[in-house]
Amino acid sequence: MSIDVRQWHRKGCLRPGWVGGWVWSDAETGEQTSSIGFRADEEAVILNYTMSGTPVQQHVPLTRTRCNYGGTRPWFACPRCRRRVAVLFLRANVGFVCRPCGRIAYSSQCDDEMARAWRQQRKVEGRLDENWRRPKGMHRSTYDKLLNIILDCEERRDAELASYMLKKFPGFLRR
Repeated sequence: MSIDVRQWHRKGCLRPGWVGGWVWSDAETGEQTSSIGFRADEEAVILNYTMSGTPVQQHVPLTRTRCNYGGTRPWFACPRCRRRVAVLFLRANVGFVCRPCGRIAYSSQCDDEMARAWRQQRKVEGRLDENWRRPKGMHRSTYDKLLNIILDCEERRDAELASYMLKKFPGFLRR
């Protein structure tokens, strides 16, 4: 679970005196999974939530930077390291902290070679029409490059699978 200062600013939740709540829902069912209450003052947001049955009140400082064409942009200051961040993540027994303090990795940092190949192929397929057809207006040379990338991804996955099978079953090919 995370809180994003940009979303809260857009919705007007960071105005001094604002009291409200935030709800997280399951993306598939739409069912509410968690919620927190909060109030904003001039220099901080005070979060109220329950962790493992214990009520918690956490003070999250706000900082602001000037924008080029006037106004200011709000940021959370991580309660642990004071780093200026847009998003804070809830960690058990710690509370809301920034990504480095919570030791939270991006999903792409945890990918192996096979997952990277799948991710790259999905990205390329997003540029093509259904069944890898060339979209109207796309140059033939661009289309050919994208098809070659897809084929390369499939070859990389096949090589990774073959390598895994040889490690897992060393005598498999000697029959």
